Amino acid sequence: MAASKTSEPLRIPIGNGSPSKALPLNRIKTTKYTWFSFLPINFYEQFRRAVYFYFLLVTIVSFFVNDTISPMVSLLPLLFVMIVTALKEGLEDYSRSKSDKIVNTSKVTVFRNNQEICIDSEFIMPGDLVLVSPNGDVPCDLVLLHSSGPENKCSITTANLDGETNLKTVFVPPNYVYELENPNGQLAHIVCERSTADLYTFNGRIEVDTPNHSVTVSPLTIENMLLRGVRLNAGSAPVIGCAIYTGMSTKLQLNSRYTGNKCASSENYINKFIIALVIGMVIIVAILYLIQRYKESKIFPTMPYLGMPINYNAIMQIFGDFLSFLILFNYMVPISMYMNIELYRVFGALFMQSDLHLYDEEHDQPCVVNSSNLNEDLGQINVLFSDKTGTLTKNKMRFLKCYVRGKSYDLENNHLYCPNTTEKYHLEMFDQDLLNFFEALCMCHTVQVLKSDIETLPDLASEQASLINKEIVGRYQASSPDEKALLKGCAHLGLIFDSDNTNIGFIRRIVEDSNGTLHVAEQKYERIHVLEFSSERKCMSIIVRDSNGVIWLYAKGAENIIFPLCKKSPLIEEADAEITRFSKEGLRTLAVARRTLTDDECTRFLRLYEEANRQLNNRNELIAKCYASVENDLTLLGATALEDALQDNVSETLSALQEAGLKIWVLTGDKVETSFNIGLSCKHITPDATVHFMVDVIEKTELLRRLAEIRNSSPSQNEKNALVVDGSTVAALLLHVPEEFREVALRCGAVLCCRLSPLQKCEIVTLMKKTKDHITAAIGDGANDVSMIQEAHVGIGIMGREGKQAARCADYAIAKFCMLQRLLLVHGHYNSERLAFLVLFYCYKNIVITGCMALFQIYDLYSATAVYNDIFLWLFDIVYLSVSFTFLAFVEKPYSEDILLSYPQLYKKLTHNKQTSWWIFTKWIMNGALHTLIIFYFAYSMMSINNVVLDKGQTADFACFGTMLIQTVIIVGNLKLLLIAKHMTYINFGFILASIAAFMLSTYIYNIASNNNLYWVYNIFLSSLPLWLFTVICTISCLLTDFVVKAISDITSDKLPGVQRESMKC
Repeated sequence: MAASKTSEPLRIPIGNGSPSKALPLNRIKTTKYTWFSFLPINFYEQFRRAVYFYFLLVTIVSFFVNDTISPMVSLLPLLFVMIVTALKEGLEDYSRSKSDKIVNTSKVTVFRNNQEICIDSEFIMPGDLVLVSPNGDVPCDLVLLHSSGPENKCSITTANLDGETNLKTVFVPPNYVYELENPNGQLAHIVCERSTADLYTFNGRIEVDTPNHSVTVSPLTIENMLLRGVRLNAGSAPVIGCAIYTGMSTKLQLNSRYTGNKCASSENYINKFIIALVIGMVIIVAILYLIQRYKESKIFPTMPYLGMPINYNAIMQIFGDFLSFLILFNYMVPISMYMNIELYRVFGALFMQSDLHLYDEEHDQPCVVNSSNLNEDLGQINVLFSDKTGTLTKNKMRFLKCYVRGKSYDLENNHLYCPNTTEKYHLEMFDQDLLNFFEALCMCHTVQVLKSDIETLPDLASEQASLINKEIVGRYQASSPDEKALLKGCAHLGLIFDSDNTNIGFIRRIVEDSNGTLHVAEQKYERIHVLEFSSERKCMSIIVRDSNGVIWLYAKGAENIIFPLCKKSPLIEEADAEITRFSKEGLRTLAVARRTLTDDECTRFLRLYEEANRQLNNRNELIAKCYASVENDLTLLGATALEDALQDNVSETLSALQEAGLKIWVLTGDKVETSFNIGLSCKHITPDATVHFMVDVIEKTELLRRLAEIRNSSPSQNEKNALVVDGSTVAALLLHVPEEFREVALRCGAVLCCRLSPLQKCEIVTLMKKTKDHITAAIGDGANDVSMIQEAHVGIGIMGREGKQAARCADYAIAKFCMLQRLLLVHGHYNSERLAFLVLFYCYKNIVITGCMALFQIYDLYSATAVYNDIFLWLFDIVYLSVSFTFLAFVEKPYSEDILLSYPQLYKKLTHNKQTSWWIFTKWIMNGALHTLIIFYFAYSMMSINNVVLDKGQTADFACFGTMLIQTVIIVGNLKLLLIAKHMTYINFGFILASIAAFMLSTYIYNIASNNNLYWVYNIFLSSLPLWLFTVICTISCLLTDFVVKAISDITSDKLPGVQRESMKC
């Protein structure tokens, strides 16, 4: 029942004179919490982390067992970490709440009960009639019902929605008349589908009750909708629309992406290390507990002065003894590490966003970080998927060549040049075939023309001058750069498209006679219908009526789509060969064709289209059949070739990334020849590469045979191999042999997939993710790249000419492709190294502090007594050592930025998380264990040999022994940073000294306070020369081994020529 209810269409009364409380309001809510739900929900989410929940249980248990350790030792670190995390999320949520309030309380004008009233935006309901003023933002999803302008339409900008800055037109539904005098008196309903996240489709209809009790129906499409987030053009007249989707149901809100749905690969090794520490802790606790039981049974009975014997076999006693050890060693699990990891990610994001090398001054666009939890994965990328158009190329087209009726032409300024005959053709020399071809280009498009500030053009000379000054071309607003480039090329030849943005268009033909006099001929045509372009159709058509009353259908699109729609002709084979030649030069090609329609064919098509457009279910399929009824039996006119210039430094960037070990896949919708030649020119495919082509291979047996040939030709991974596959072959590979395809593709350094749909791009990324051994990244700039960007482990968007939708849906956004080199090789390298150091040092320091407590159990009859004072345990993980090494982790630089960019192969040292392997983790743990043994037994030996170490001949007590240990642990841990740091600054050095000073100062202040067992201990300690000698000698002994290991490692390790580690800097 629920499913059927949600699939039912919405039926919204236009006007909604009596608002119902049951209708959804237009309130936007992007916050996670309320004032009442913040603490319970936030704490619940934090306790979902196993480590936090474990510490909660330990804290609860510590109130009932182990009197030697205060429960505050477990409670305070837990509370501190949780409070910091809660404050961070609370402040972020409060900021979102303030933004929501600004949006929800903005004033809007609506018509209710024939009255114009002003309300807060949040109180708009479905059915309300909303007035939108020029330059005003649309507050919810509206169906346009009325425009004060003469043409029943309005112009909008969608920059806030998808980043595109060109004007778009929204129309009042056909055959619908809005009663301005009585807006609520008309009985009409909007019937539409429920809201979806698709910004480019909408299915609905308007049903109007007529006086004779019949119902007239007008179809609704996306061309009739004003979506929330768009802005009415300043030059447009006020408009009125009916609210249909409000609040969180608007298409804009449904496209608000939750960015926390990806986990970094670092979570794997962090979890493994935590599990290893927990297992080690449990083993130690179990061993100590068993030894304690032995001592209790064999030794305690011989010591009657300890009191009455205890029943050590009682269940509660066993349980309590075991938990006492568990509480004692819970410091082995680093809870505060998670807080520091979050801080590290915040700082990493700030570094990227403030990097001037990632800032595009031309567009005032810095790097944008949407998912800081993936920072370290920027240094782990193995496979990079890239779009071509707008990513590797600038998506800035230039009309260079064309082919018409057996001849190829180059466009040179204001004439055509035929290389075969070396002839030049000005417009007045064009034959009918050339005129038909270029007139088709002037009519087959969806370009709009902005109004000119110049009302009239006084003479033809000024017309030509305005063309040269790009006055006309500059007013073209095109959703596709191809269309604008084609019209610009036509304009330079003297065929100028103009329109008053109604259904009437003009083609001005400027020719020069033999006397040098300019003449203009104006051809007028009526636009009847546009058959829209889509990524699935890969073509668009337009139906027009010329000045002679003849109805034409013009079509342009990919040649593999247009050719099958054309009549059989030898011209098709010739055009296909010429298009292939254009493609080999790296040019983008389009085929152009036309046909005539009779009045009956046109009327039947419009009727079928209107019927299909009224349907809410299967509308797209019905429209496709309708299009197919007229897009046939075409006559091929010719083909165009456009140049799409490469992005700046794209060749250098691709070469560096390949040298860094990345396997680069280019996924594009262009044809094979065009893509292959651009791949060669941008160095994606190197000149010495062995290229394997798999084109139009769809049979399973043939697929397996070709894959076997490629596999046998390169039995191991070979960066010099390249694989080129087309869309039909990709579909067959994914269907029949996906595993074999992945295996072979991974043997190649470069893979080029052509003629792909957006869905196929996403499927290829999904296939590679299934290996679990590779971290993938996808980069693109268009809405058709969003699916692969979101599917990849790391999604990177380019804020390009196709809009900002890809950038907004990506984890990271940059302005240019060349910035990817720095993003990965520098920031990726630093973030991976920094997090690895942060995690490993946390494990090391916790081993040292808990190791000393474990060794102490040997000499306290395994009584689970803590050797440290409670204050040391409280502050150790927050101040004494964490601050210095955490700051170092924030700014650590294993190599300088210039070195990382000059030697991309250094990136290979990080992939697959090599810097956090089990061997490296074990070395850090063994280093911590060694320091534990040195510190504890130096102190124990000193106390055993002669514990009269104080300045007035007193013996050292238990509190002094614990202070000796903790001070040495803190000094050794901080000074160890000087040995392992690769980028030491004076600020780092200052933090190290400040951490040691903070320990000494806090301990001094605490020890002069009364009522604690550390009273006056540290004062006596500071005045004891033997204890200071012990601290110095023990510290040197610990760090001497580290120094020797570092010296040997530096001498024997391989170095690249000229590579130097970072040194002391201001």
